This record gives sequence, C-alpha cells and structure tokens, in this order.
Amino acid sequence: MRMIGSGPPGYARRVLLDELARAAGLGPPPAGVASAPVLAVTHDSRQAGPGSLFVAVPGQHTDGHDHALAALGAGAVAVVVERTPAGVADGRCLVTGDTRAALARLAARFWGDPSRRCRVVGVTGTDGKTTTTTLLHAALGGAGRRAGALTTVDFRTGAEVEPNRTRQTTLEAPEVQERLHQLVEAGCTEVALEVTSHALSLHRVDEVQFQGAVYTAVTHEHLDFHGSWEAYVGAKARLLEQAAGSPDGFAVLNRDDERGHARLAALSIPRRLTYSAAGLAAADLRGGRVRADAQGTRFFAETPWGGAEVALHLPGRWNVDNALAALAAGLLLGLPLDRLVRGLEACTHVSGRMERVDRGQPFAVIVDYAHTPASLARVLGTLRAATPGRLWVVFGSAGERDVAKRRSMGAIAAGLADQVVVTSEDPRAEDPEAITEAIVAGALEAGGDRGATVHAVVDRAAAIDFAIGRAQPGDTVLLAGKGHEQSILVGRTAQPWDERGAAERALARRGHRNTPAG
Repeated sequence: MRMIGSGPPGYARRVLLDELARAAGLGPPPAGVASAPVLAVTHDSRQAGPGSLFVAVPGQHTDGHDHALAALGAGAVAVVVERTPAGVADGRCLVTGDTRAALARLAARFWGDPSRRCRVVGVTGTDGKTTTTTLLHAALGGAGRRAGALTTVDFRTGAEVEPNRTRQTTLEAPEVQERLHQLVEAGCTEVALEVTSHALSLHRVDEVQFQGAVYTAVTHEHLDFHGSWEAYVGAKARLLEQAAGSPDGFAVLNRDDERGHARLAALSIPRRLTYSAAGLAAADLRGGRVRADAQGTRFFAETPWGGAEVALHLPGRWNVDNALAALAAGLLLGLPLDRLVRGLEACTHVSGRMERVDRGQPFAVIVDYAHTPASLARVLGTLRAATPGRLWVVFGSAGERDVAKRRSMGAIAAGLADQVVVTSEDPRAEDPEAITEAIVAGALEAGGDRGATVHAVVDRAAAIDFAIGRAQPGDTVLLAGKGHEQSILVGRTAQPWDERGAAERALARRGHRNTPAG
C-alpha cells in the first residue's frame, strides 16, 4: 500500500481510503469517497477531524454508532460501522460485521504493519506484567539492543521514558500501532509490550505480530468481564496462539503456576521455555539461593545456557519470577546470558512497585500497585517478615470490577497485617462506602476487630493520614492498589491523585520533611 505524500501539520501519514479499506479486508468503499485521502484512523469521535476515518465501536458506556454523525460533521471522510446509523448517508459508510476487529486491521495497515519490522514480545498474566516487561526492556538494553517498551507505567524508547497517563495498560489498536511505528522509526529492533486480557478479547492487539509470549502466573482477576476463570485464561491464551503464528515464535511459561501452566502448555508453539522461582526440577530456568531484603533481591539463575548470579535492585522475592521470565525471553531472542543479566541489574526501580517513601521517619512507608488477592498476599507476606513492629495496610477495591475479590482481599489483609485501613480506590459509579463495607466484612470474618484492628476511612487521603499518623518506630505502612496511577475514578470523572504525594504530605504533618542524605 503506497503513501501519497505527507499530510498537513499534525499528521504523519496519508493513505487513499480505497487502498486502506481493501488492505484491511473491508472491500471497496462507496465510490464517492473511495479516492479520499485518510490522514488518521480513530474510534474516538472527539479526535475525528478533517481527513480522519472514524470507526464506530460499541463500548461499555457508549456506542460509537451514536457519534458517527458528529464525526462526519467534524470532517471525517467516512465511517466504518456494523449498521448504518440514523441520519448518516449510505455513501459515507463502510459496513462490516465487527468494527473492533476492523479497527485493528485498519490501524495496522494505516501505520504500515510496524510489528513486522521489529521483534515484539508480549507479556501477560495477572500480576507482575509491568515489572517483567520493564525488566525485559532493561535486559535487552544490557545486551546492546535498542529496545522499546509499552507498559501500564510508561512508554520507553531506548533510554527515553515517557509516563503513561492514559489509565490503560494496553492502548487501543490505533495507539498501539502508532506507538510501534514510532519505535521502529526510532531504530528499535525489539519491543516489550504489556498485554491485558481485555486487550486480547477486544482485538486491540489482533494485528500485532508477536515473536514471543511471556506469561506470569494467571490467578483470580477480571471475572466481572470474562465471567469465569476458564474464559479469563482462554483470553490470555490468545497471546500464545498469536506468537505461534510467527516465524520461530516462542512462549515463556511459569512452571510454578500449576493451573495456568496446564492450560497453556497444551498449546503448540515452535519454541518454549519454562521457569520456576521455586526451583522445580521440571523447569528450564530455575531460581536458587534467594536472598531478599529492603534494598533488593539476589539469586542464582540456572538456565540451559549456564548459570549466573543476579543482583536485582528490586525488593521482593517475587521478582525472581519476573527476572527469570525476562531472562528466558532474552535467551530465546538469541542474546547472551551475561549481558542480559547485566541489563537486569541496571534496572533500579519500577514506579509504584514496592516504592519507598522516606522522609527521615522511623518507620517504613511503601507504595505498591498490589490490587489483586494474590499480589496483596505476596506483598504483605514479604513486608510481614521484614517488619519488627506493626504492619499497616491501606487499600480498597475498584468499583464496577470483580466484586468477588473484595471479601477475600479483606480476609487476606486481616490475616497478614496488624492494622487494616480500608478506603476508596476507583469507585466509578458505585457507592464507595458499599465497596468499603464489603471489604471490611471479609476482614471481620477473618478475625479482625472493627475499631481496634480494622478501620474504614473512605476518603483515601484521610486514610493515608490515619495510618501514617499512628505508625510507631519499627512499623511498616503499605499503601496498596494505586501505585503509579495519577487519578482516582469517581463516576465518569478522573480526579487528580498522587499516592506518593499524599504519603509525603502525611509525613510532613508529623514533622518528617527531609529525605535522608546518602
């Protein structure tokens, strides 16, 4: 498909609608618009402008078909629809059976199929995706590769880092393809891409050619969307199926995840490696001699390419899993073990993951994204062993999301922490007090005592102030669930939020204002 010169300011590409539609498998567009140049592909009518092609995608809260007329009024050359919307002339519509799938194809063709010009490794699972993706990017850099990464936290082009402010882990198809195009144009030869089950189910990465599929453990999450664990892991399996279709595609599987591994190991793919932080003999990569403290995690990695001591700057024994997964992917990409390890050791932190807030106070304050039962239990277990005093946890649960996990998270918190402060997270259109009470109920069922060890403070800033204001020397205060995120979703509004900033303000009110030297 040929380009026809450069577009006007603000546009990087210009493609004839007829060529784009045919390349995306939509067939010929209406004759009256066939020769129109397309300058952008979008599913958001607010971004539609002169020269754009608007794809009407049904959503959870709104249907793009209801905005097709507005997109045309803003200058869109045509709309891609599943049915002709009221008030829209047939001569401006391209009709298809599934606009989400069409959006993925159109975006990939528009941006020149960038994933076919680099090696893309997708990372999925329930917890650990962001850290594993970031570690893989670091490992690739250590091996001398110019690599990109797209994660929940940030977008990386070589050593350049741009925060991800979208509140989406895996972007919509047009943004994914545009980002991949930019990375290829910037000289990146490999890209580590964090992939969610939502993205796999909603066709966002359909047209990404994955060289590899890396899996962390698949546990309880997003059952509100998928309906069952089987459907959830089935969505995750699509990543491996896509990688299996690539020349010399590979998979990296977590051997310690018995349930998820059994489902994924049954799928065929040209190459695969398994890893085990527990040191299972059946795994290809094994972690041993693990030593973890507040400064980081050291372990010995046994691999089919030899062994290596690894000294991570990231605290938490679970990072052995993440590092082994990243190592396995790097090795399958044909890179040397010693240089991959060097890259892992150069990764100093992942924003919002076991991030310390230190203003000279005699107790620890930790910010972490843990928002699932498994991740909360893992972080609390690690901090429990490292805390000489009381362990506090401040957390909540998102509204309009998996309600079944609320009681279990309350029970986990009450079982592992001395003081549980339940608060608001992202209530969306739900009543935040009702969400809080559901979590509290789980904590009380597990033996918590309301008012003594279990506290409900719906306002998150007040909850953080409550815990930090009562912490004593030797205590640890874990602020869980928000991590790097810069907003709290209330109704349909994103209210600005900074978890670390809230902790720093609470510490300042206690007189702790200075970061210790050294």
